[in-house]
Amino acid sequence: MTGLVKRIIFQQRYRLLRHILFWLIYFIVFSLESAVDLGSFKLGVETTLIFTPVNLLYTYVILFVFVPHFLVKEKYLKFLFLYGLWCIVALFGNFLFRYYVVIPFRTGRPGPPLGFGSAYRMIFALGSFIVMNTVAGFSVFIAMFKYWYREQREKLEIEQEKTKAELELLKAQLHPHFLFNTLNNLYSLVLERSDKAPDMLLRLSGLLNYVLYECRAPEVPLEKEIRVMLDYIALEQERYGTRLEVSTDFSGDVAGKMIAPMLFQPFVENAFKHGTAEQLGRVWMSIELSIKDNELFFRVINSVDWKAPRLPVRGIGIANVRRRLELLYPGRYTLQQDTGDEVYIISLTIVLGLSAPIRHWLTPVADQSLSI
Repeated sequence: MTGLVKRIIFQQRYRLLRHILFWLIYFIVFSLESAVDLGSFKLGVETTLIFTPVNLLYTYVILFVFVPHFLVKEKYLKFLFLYGLWCIVALFGNFLFRYYVVIPFRTGRPGPPLGFGSAYRMIFALGSFIVMNTVAGFSVFIAMFKYWYREQREKLEIEQEKTKAELELLKAQLHPHFLFNTLNNLYSLVLERSDKAPDMLLRLSGLLNYVLYECRAPEVPLEKEIRVMLDYIALEQERYGTRLEVSTDFSGDVAGKMIAPMLFQPFVENAFKHGTAEQLGRVWMSIELSIKDNELFFRVINSVDWKAPRLPVRGIGIANVRRRLELLYPGRYTLQQDTGDEVYIISLTIVLGLSAPIRHWLTPVADQSLSI
């Protein structure tokens, strides 16, 4: 029973049924209320029927225009201003409707001549106007509750996905093969009393600390993410030595920019594992990151020998990275994969710095489409 109720409330295919039920409840409640006030059940039903089109128009303008375009986008002043204007329009529209439709319908003749005082009293006879706002208020409450519920579900899903990604990154990106090779290189440098050993140990320690502890935050400074990526590259370069050439190009102002942790790591690790590691002789890799306004562009290009035997693909994979991006930056990213004769290219563009929580309310949990 609970599952059926949730499906009716949230799923797109039950949208028409939800609206029918809402207006059916409205019709029953206000018919009974009007019947009590007018002393006749027939008059109560007639009154509710007459005012239903007006209430539909008033409610749906608020529900489908003001709420999604202003309220859920946190444009509160614009929402209040437009809602106030709509109330004024509705107040006078309600007066005209009662004077030119309801009174002639009830009495069979046009409304009586109006002076200033009688018109004023009729305009501010607020009974039907209060009913309009009551109906609209309930519909907005229901819609906002659904948005809130979806946000909580998506937050939980993002947290679960993040936790899963962190565990997978420990197993895949910082897998034992990488750690053992790094430790062996570090051991050799220590035996040789190389000046590189302390720096290499510091990089490895910082990388592990970042993955284990700092990645728990929903967002991290972009500068920190870049430093960790460069530390990872430096450690891998120690493994491949002079046969690997890595070029980096970072541009734009990254100060103050925040991003979800470990977004770049899978792409860089993938370039090493399925590009550099599978080739003999000299290999190369190019990493580019740029910021323009709030748009981040990241690209990894690596040399590939398509004729070489391919290693089995493991780790979180591009599909899972795309899933994480969809959860964290819905509608705000593009991810492209391209191949050439001897190159593999992956490009990522993200729009940063937008407020996401309320916007996420627009995406239903069940079928990922807007449904009020």
